[in-house]
Amino acid sequence: MDQALMPTQIEIASPRLRLVALDPRLAALQVDDRQAFFDALEVEPEPSWPPELTDETAMRRLRETLDAHPEQTGWRAWVFISPVMHRLLGSGGFMGAPDAEGVVEIGYSMLTSWREQGLATEAVNTLLQWAYSHDTVKQVVARTPDDRDAAHRVLEKAGFVQAGHEGDVIAWTHERSRLAA
Repeated sequence: MDQALMPTQIEIASPRLRLVALDPRLAALQVDDRQAFFDALEVEPEPSWPPELTDETAMRRLRETLDAHPEQTGWRAWVFISPVMHRLLGSGGFMGAPDAEGVVEIGYSMLTSWREQGLATEAVNTLLQWAYSHDTVKQVVARTPDDRDAAHRVLEKAGFVQAGHEGDVIAWTHERSRLAA
């Protein structure tokens, strides 16, 4: 791939997290050379990587998508890193760039040992701020199984409201006006 077409690495930070958007290079390393992936992120090797809800198929699909569309860096996967411990804590991001109505869908997953500490909420709030920094984004949506109370609490704390049920999945919405200060 032409290096001139490669986006620059996107990083954002919150009080306890460093979030890095996976670009084509990082997405490929995550699949092909896990140690090089950790080295590129300057984190300790994480034996339990990736978090729940991310499997080999999803990682390969991400690599293929970013290879074909490097401009979607930031609108796909992000990793959540502790800048103090240099450890991967979880991942999340968007299902793609905003649609014609300005809607993006968000998702997230924490490694088991980093749950129940407010880190997922912090990551979601940071991703919301990044998304809304783009004028084209008008609304962020999420979907969670109706039996995932912890996931519901994360979304509620981040200002999402339930928008209805789709079978055993709860649909959530977040408007720009609800962005946490």
